[in-house]
Amino acid sequence: MRALIILIDGGDPAYFEASHTPNLDKIASEGARYTVSCQMPSVTNVNNVSMICGAPPAAHGITANYFLNAETGEEVYMESGDFVLAPTLMEMGSAAGRATAVLASKQKLCDMIGKGAQTVVTAEDPPEWLTRKAGAKEDIYSGAVNLWLLRAARAVLEEEKPDLLYVTTTDYLQHKYGPESEEAQAHHAALDAEVGRLVDSWLRIHKDGTVFITADHGMLDKTRALDPGVILRSEGIGANAVPIIKDRYVVHHGNQGGAAYVHLQSEETLAEALAILKAHTGVEDALSRQEAAARFQLMAGRVGDVMVLADSGTVFGVMEEAEREVRLRSHGSVHESIVPLWALNAPEFAPNEPARHFDCVRYVMDNL
Repeated sequence: MRALIILIDGGDPAYFEASHTPNLDKIASEGARYTVSCQMPSVTNVNNVSMICGAPPAAHGITANYFLNAETGEEVYMESGDFVLAPTLMEMGSAAGRATAVLASKQKLCDMIGKGAQTVVTAEDPPEWLTRKAGAKEDIYSGAVNLWLLRAARAVLEEEKPDLLYVTTTDYLQHKYGPESEEAQAHHAALDAEVGRLVDSWLRIHKDGTVFITADHGMLDKTRALDPGVILRSEGIGANAVPIIKDRYVVHHGNQGGAAYVHLQSEETLAEALAILKAHTGVEDALSRQEAAARFQLMAGRVGDVMVLADSGTVFGVMEEAEREVRLRSHGSVHESIVPLWALNAPEFAPNEPARHFDCVRYVMDNL
């Protein structure tokens, strides 16, 4: 099987419903469009790795953008392929003799999702030949970088003709603008146009080649920020919270997202900590390590003692105070977990129950 997989970072269904997207509409009419769930927590690293592995974090091990090593106290960004514990589509494809290529807007993803790929390109540091084909590189904090990336993917396709091509954008613009804004609608219309050109090139080179297009998570407005660690310490419980969204690209979200892992100084305080967090306004639920791992198919050794889930208007961060008002758009909670999935030339494909976006990659893996 030959497959083109496009992941639109921050591609909440509301953006496509509000924007002019004739190419995606054509794919839906000639193929199919599904509404599926992404992987929790609904953040970029977790979902791109779930996609490229066709599996949940219980298998591949990426449970957040970042984690706290409980034994050493070391703060670790999970940006290396060494953290990925399951085989990737590109590793499997290369082993099957397929030509493989991965393009990502952010460098942080390349070592993970590019693991096993023959060609790996990041928009942050593109090769000179691609800038000649796709234009000068764009600022990572822009919508233009996504359009560049899709042009670059078309150039890689035409030059190298990969059998498996995975392309993933960045969500700076979705963090900045809601679906009703002119800026967001113009951007998604431009994305649709570039997606259409890439798909047309794909089908010209690989007649009847499979196409899947999806998103890693949604995006919502947030008005309240909480620090679960401060909340617990104010009640006499030693604790530190790690926001699951924390990464180096702080302009996007200020390291504030809709879930957090909480590390307790003493396991004996677990029941009390859960009760305090569940009772706090803005907290939708608080789960023990075992409950979180079972509910969301997470690797228990890479989460905290507690996983805290925010309501639709709340984010968690590391702050001096327990709570403050904010005005931003972010993700990470279950409220940003619904995403679209388009499929073309995918005979006999149907999402599993419950339907997940990475089902499409598992389908490709099963048909290499």
